[in-house]
Amino acid sequence: MKISPASLYHTTAVSTKPASRNGTPAPASTPAAVQPDSSTKVDLSPVARDLTSPENDVDLERVQAIRQALANGTLNINPTRIAEGILQDAIDILS
Repeated sequence: MKISPASLYHTTAVSTKPASRNGTPAPASTPAAVQPDSSTKVDLSPVARDLTSPENDVDLERVQAIRQALANGTLNINPTRIAEGILQDAIDILS
């Protein structure tokens, strides 16, 4: 079987709504709104708790300094450092 690039992007529309007697699609019904129970409890994973901690807020002074350096044309971008950071993130994820 040969797979051509065109076949990878070929999609077929499928209607999951039953047709009415005259052949037109039946109107979609709206699902009832689900209200959470007042006793609903949510447990966050340690990673989620870490992400929501106040220590992870954006350092606005650092952002402003970068904006100013960019506007002045004095921002020093080190592509080697960026590449090493990306590779280290990939290693951390894969290990």
